Amino acid sequence: MTELYNTDILRWTTRIPHTERLISADVTVTKTSRICGSRISVDATLSTDGKITSFGQEVKACALGQASAAIVGQHALGLGVDELDDIAERFRIMVHTGKVDFPDKWKDLALLAPVYDHPGRRGSVMLPFECLEGVFAADGKSGE
Repeated sequence: MTELYNTDILRWTTRIPHTERLISADVTVTKTSRICGSRISVDATLSTDGKITSFGQEVKACALGQASAAIVGQHALGLGVDELDDIAERFRIMVHTGKVDFPDKWKDLALLAPVYDHPGRRGSVMLPFECLEGVFAADGKSGE
């Protein structure tokens, strides 16, 4: 079993991007983990073709939730619903099976693979994805 709170994960907690909330957002979504109380709020604006053009997040989460928000947040600008749906599904598979399969751009998410052995921590690392899924759903661009 890989150490859950390893140095690489802890480094990401100091690199959370886009920590300023947006004054004028098209969509605001807040998600909270029922198990640990971690909470992430996301503000976003979207282009006419459904890509995120501005992004802000407030992260009040454990180290794992912070690391997840940092990794996902670095790719938020320009993100569209199809890419999000693909990466979110790959991430869900990883946290439930331990199987890591990400394109190079998203390879840092593999650092969170140890969550597989800790079901109680899964909710926190999923929050950034749930927030972004909420952004696209609220904008009517959900891939579902």
